[in-house]
Amino acid sequence: MSKIPNLYVCSNASFSGKTAICLGLALKFREEGYKVGYFKPVGWEMARDENGLAFDRDAELMKHVLNLEARLEVVSPVILHSRFLEDFLKHKPIHYAEKIFKAYAECSKGKDLMIIEGPQDLGCGSCLDIDPATIGKKIDSNILLVSRIIDDNSICQIVREYDCVKKRGVKLVGTILNDIPKMIIERVKNLSHPTLEKNGVNVLGIVPENIALRSPTVREIQERIGAKILAGEKNLDNLVEDFLIGAMTPESALTYFRRSVNKAVITGGDRSDIQLAALETNTSALILTGNLYPDARVLVRAEHQGVPVLLVPYDTYAAVSKTEEVTGRIKYSDEKKIKLAKKMVEEHVKWKDVLKFLAV
Repeated sequence: MSKIPNLYVCSNASFSGKTAICLGLALKFREEGYKVGYFKPVGWEMARDENGLAFDRDAELMKHVLNLEARLEVVSPVILHSRFLEDFLKHKPIHYAEKIFKAYAECSKGKDLMIIEGPQDLGCGSCLDIDPATIGKKIDSNILLVSRIIDDNSICQIVREYDCVKKRGVKLVGTILNDIPKMIIERVKNLSHPTLEKNGVNVLGIVPENIALRSPTVREIQERIGAKILAGEKNLDNLVEDFLIGAMTPESALTYFRRSVNKAVITGGDRSDIQLAALETNTSALILTGNLYPDARVLVRAEHQGVPVLLVPYDTYAAVSKTEEVTGRIKYSDEKKIKLAKKMVEEHVKWKDVLKFLAV
């Protein structure tokens, strides 16, 4: 097994921002002159290629940005999905572990250090013996936790996860508190940070939320909810920072919509009054429900203003539920978000301390 220094970036919950941290660190280390490799031993099925092979979008991003030579199925050799037990329990756990170690040896060849991205949480892969602690111990990893703060109990969860990893005999670098809302960031700095340090948790960064980094594009929403595009197809890369439901009277709609910018307004396809009011404000997209086509005036104005109009067959409640599941992923073609990830690490993460820990 390769003895190249590696950083295993994990989290205790989904959507903690691991990929953005991995990307920012990798780009920063590369800027410092290191040959940086990337590996995601256990990925998640997010799409399929032209041959029907499942792959992980985050691994795809890193492969392209870092110009990795290894094939995508080597960069992320094991791909799970929400119902993986039928397929994966046909083999013994050692089958997947051996597949991972073989792929890691290929990905780390010729590199100065490796960034390894963990799955959605620390427990993922446990029933197959390919969870981060098990894999990390085998390849002598240094685990970095990426954590979010929802409330004070989040601190207890971080301490618990930190202790669990240490008891498994895996080295820990520390934790990065990521995507912290601006309204609580001072409290996190003055209370959460020292509390974690007192409990033996090394805090290596407090990263404020960045709406532009985590906001989905209209295209991502359209693909996720399977919407039909009626207008504004040239502007599907508009960012959506907020979702508003248009179910009020026309008189109050304009005031309501002006409170939010870069928003997607979800309303019935027959509510042309609400749709026209939304188009008078800073709107990224209209999502029309019930498979009801809007008035022609709405489409003309939306096309003129470059606002995509999406049509879905669901009712408004179902449409809201589906859009809430959409999170903005960084794509390899999105240079703006890639630069934001690097800047985020430069300004808010003690990346020099991480390098010292890795002793490269």
